[in-house]
Amino acid sequence: MWALIPPDEDEEARVRLTVSDIMNRNIVYVEPEDSVYKAAKLMKEHGIGSVVVLKSGELKGLVTERDLITRYIAKGDGRRPEDVKVSEVMTSNPVVVKENTEVDEAARLMVEKNIRRLLVVNSSGKLVGIVSSRDIIRIAPHIWFILSEKLRMARSKRGWSLI
Repeated sequence: MWALIPPDEDEEARVRLTVSDIMNRNIVYVEPEDSVYKAAKLMKEHGIGSVVVLKSGELKGLVTERDLITRYIAKGDGRRPEDVKVSEVMTSNPVVVKENTEVDEAARLMVEKNIRRLLVVNSSGKLVGIVSSRDIIRIAPHIWFILSEKLRMARSKRGWSLI
């Protein structure tokens, strides 16, 4: 969690914001045997860029807009979207983080892996949400405000000057 309480003199000024604070808990999913048409239709209906792939409640993968473009459309094999299975285009081992992962670590991981989404699991390994780079960008102004406020209060407490 995070707060606007200034740190003690020996404490580092730090805001702890985790992915569970900003993740989307409404998981839209398909099954591996569903068609890419169904996956794309769900993405359009929900205004999202990916759907999770589950089989009997177990995480099997993730289908993103990028997957649809690079593994289906650009392939150009002439198959209809209704005839192509999600399992053929999905990312089988999507990057997963625990719900207590800090947002800055999640952002670093996204940049390092060149991805836009992370699946979030709880301590038992159960899928509980998804966090996207868009979620992080959306809260970035709030993080900046909180950090600025904490720094201002810490400086005033210690008699620091901003000049």
